Amino acid sequence: MIAGALLFVHFSLAASITLGFFIITIGYKLGWNWIKNRNLRLLHLSLMGVITVETIVGLTCPLTVLENMFRDVDYSSSFMSYWIAQILYWDLPSEVFVLLYSLCLWWVSILWKICPPIQKMSDGK
Repeated sequence: MIAGALLFVHFSLAASITLGFFIITIGYKLGWNWIKNRNLRLLHLSLMGVITVETIVGLTCPLTVLENMFRDVDYSSSFMSYWIAQILYWDLPSEVFVLLYSLCLWWVSILWKICPPIQKMSDGK
């Protein structure tokens, strides 16, 4: 049960980061103010940076380590856990992930330039 919850959190983070690649540009073009939130954008950039550095250095994501630890205790897998894991974990060489995450980090950095966040959000005005 804990492993399933960790998998869901892991998947949600991965989905949020991935959606951010697209939502930032779309929201910027459509004038969505929340997309320009500097803290949100820093979080997105930081998470992508941490993921890229982990991959380059060869570290396993802490969420994956915890999930695997709990899976060894209770390996029962629900239908949703199975499919979320299939989407989240790809069986590819580490070089593919280094390239992919480096390109994603590069794209997030480019977004910072072409769709810049604002320094401080206004009070809804």
